[in-house]
Amino acid sequence: MGRGGSSAWIVPGLLLLFVLPLTGFAAYSVADRWYQGYQLAQEEAALRSDIVRLREENLRLQGEIKTVRSDAYVETVAREQLGLVKPGDRAIVLVGPPSSAPPAPVQEPTVRRAEPAERTTPPEPGGWRRLFDAIFGR
Repeated sequence: MGRGGSSAWIVPGLLLLFVLPLTGFAAYSVADRWYQGYQLAQEEAALRSDIVRLREENLRLQGEIKTVRSDAYVETVAREQLGLVKPGDRAIVLVGPPSSAPPAPVQEPTVRRAEPAERTTPPEPGGWRRLFDAIFGR
């Protein structure tokens, strides 16, 4: 009787010994795959938003390149930053102390000094001018 009763538990015990770990491994494997899929979906969403942002920045930079390469922009930079003038243009150079009259409410124009095409020697400065040049080290 003892022998027959113990053999009845051997088959279910061996079955549990192999089936239970296999079931646990299958559950772990499914959960791990789900978690990896979730992480990949999050990474995909982040990459898609980066792509949209980079495309917008690319379009903005292409527009900036188009603007910078335009003739009007090149001319503006040449005139304002480099002091260049077109042939036939006259450069206006403001010389002298400011007037004692109250300033006009009109905006003050920006005037840049342009270099003449050919350099000429300036006239000799007057007496006061030489004195100021000597004092201020010009």
